[in-house]
Amino acid sequence: MSSLEKIKVLIADDDNQLSRRLADYVSDRGFDVRVVNNGKDARTQIVDWKPRFILADLMLPDGNALALIDFIKEEKSLRHNFINVLVMSGHNVEANVRQALTRGAKDYIVKPFRHEDVVKRLIFHSRSYRGLKDISAKDYTRIDESSLMLHLTDLVLRQALGNTPLEDILFNLTRMVTLKVDGVRCNIIHCLDQKRGVVVTSNDARNASGIQLDLYKYPEVLHVLNTGTLIAIEDLEDSAELRFVREKVKDISFNSMVVCPISRHGQPFGVMSLRMPPEKQTVSDNEIRFVEIVSHVISLVMSGEIHKESGEFWLKNPTDAPLVFPGPRRKNS
Repeated sequence: MSSLEKIKVLIADDDNQLSRRLADYVSDRGFDVRVVNNGKDARTQIVDWKPRFILADLMLPDGNALALIDFIKEEKSLRHNFINVLVMSGHNVEANVRQALTRGAKDYIVKPFRHEDVVKRLIFHSRSYRGLKDISAKDYTRIDESSLMLHLTDLVLRQALGNTPLEDILFNLTRMVTLKVDGVRCNIIHCLDQKRGVVVTSNDARNASGIQLDLYKYPEVLHVLNTGTLIAIEDLEDSAELRFVREKVKDISFNSMVVCPISRHGQPFGVMSLRMPPEKQTVSDNEIRFVEIVSHVISLVMSGEIHKESGEFWLKNPTDAPLVFPGPRRKNS
C-alpha cells in the first residue's frame, strides 16, 4: 500500500442512518470509507476493494459478521491481504464477545457507541503492536531461552491453578520438569523423619506413589531437608577423584541432579528430586531456576485449602517396594 493511500474502511450495517453518519465522521478523520447494507455487497467490496478494516454489524439481512470472517479466511484471492473485522452489536453478552473474538474478529464494539470511540479503535488497530503468541512444543527451538522460561513458568502456574485433583497436578508438574530439563526421573518425596520417606509421585510411574524410602540411602535428600536449600550436583562420571569409588560402589548414581526443598504450611515437607541421564553433564542456571520455581509452586499447592480434602493420598497405600532408578546408559564405544 502506498504511503499516500488512505486506510480503507468498509461499513456493513443495514441501519442506513447509522452507517452514513459513522461513515462521514470516519471519513472526515482521514480514512477512505465505503458503506454497504448486506452481506452480499460486503463480500463483493471485500474482494474488489480489499479494505483494511470492516465495521460489520453482528446481524445482517443475509448473514452476519462471523460469516464475513469465515469468507475472508476461505477466499483465495485474499490470502495475502490483512483484513480486520470489527464486529458491531447491540448485544453486550459475554458469550457473543468471546465467540466473535474466537472466530477471528479483531474487536467487538457495543452499540450505541460514540463515533470518536470507533475512530480510536481504528487508529489503535492500525498501529504496530505485539502480543504474546501461544508457544507449542514444536516451537520451542525457535524462541530464546528467557522467553521459553517465561512461557513454561506460565504453564506451571496454569497447571497448579487448574481444577484437577491434587494427585494429577503433582504428577503433571513432575512431568513438565523432566521434559524441560531433559531429566530421567523427577520425584516428590515426603520425608516423615530423618530415616523414612515416602514417594508422593514420580513422573514416569504413577504407581510409585506410596513407595517407602530409606533416606539414609539418599544423603542429598536429607541434606536439602535439613538445610532447606537447593542443591545442584554436576555429573561426576568423569571425575578423576572418584574413579576408584565408582569402581567399588555400583549402586550409587553419579549423574547430575537437582534437589529442591518443599514445604507445607511453612514447615518442611520433603523434596523434589530430579536426576539427569549420564550424557547430561551440566545443568544451566535457567534450568535450575525453573526447577526451583516448580518446587515453590508445589509448596503453595500443598499448602492450599483447595486440595485439603485430598488428604495425604500417598500414605493411604504405602509399599516397601524399592524405587529403582534407571541405570547409567553407557555410550557406544
